[in-house]
Amino acid sequence: MGASGGLAIIWDPRFSSFSPLEIKQNWRGGIVASYNNKIRFNLINVYGPIQNKDKAQVWLKLEAFLGNHPNEVCIIGRDFNTVAKVEDKRGGSIKLPPAAVDFNSWINRNSLLEIQTVENAFTWNNRRIGFCNIVEKLDRFFIHGGISELNYTMEAEILPLPGSAHFPLQLNILIVHSPRNCPFKFESMWFRDDNIINPIGHWWNSLVFSGSKMFIVANKLKLIKRKLLEWNRENFGNIFDKKLLIEKGS
Repeated sequence: MGASGGLAIIWDPRFSSFSPLEIKQNWRGGIVASYNNKIRFNLINVYGPIQNKDKAQVWLKLEAFLGNHPNEVCIIGRDFNTVAKVEDKRGGSIKLPPAAVDFNSWINRNSLLEIQTVENAFTWNNRRIGFCNIVEKLDRFFIHGGISELNYTMEAEILPLPGSAHFPLQLNILIVHSPRNCPFKFESMWFRDDNIINPIGHWWNSLVFSGSKMFIVANKLKLIKRKLLEWNRENFGNIFDKKLLIEKGS
């Protein structure tokens, strides 16, 4: 759209394919298919309008798209140009705008699950100093449908700020190689590390979900279990290999 910008989806054809499905003024969607891992999902790249009435129309069109693909995994992401809750903003007015109410209604109505952002949650900065500084979470990813059947986990990562007021937001898809029938066990040896409580508390408080209390608890436990296993690999490593080395040394 000339110098005013536009929307683009760019992919590396060595690793995946992209097949367009729908192209609208404020969003475009297509099918992403990975060659190596057989991952396949619909991807929608969104740029939310500035005006509230225009936002509502975009949400309705996206809802229609989801309704036309009820049994397909769909990832919707990027700049929605609105916050979803008070915690998504720091500085300026603390009152939620009307657009946030409509946005939350759309999220709940379509049973969208937000893909959690690692560490810092704010993706936009007005670049002012001191009292005038305002930061907001305007960019995010949602997943719709079929998440319980996927053998991989996802997280969003905020990248360093370039020249824009928006931080780039990267979606990471992590393949789960462990068998599904392998139960999670909290190892007593983890308590040998006195620092284990601090990261667990940080993970629990930093994970935010929308839905019923049981839904929130279940999803927090699911992600914390994965983080505990990653923490175990970083702090203890492979204890079986270490045991063999000790036995050989003796």
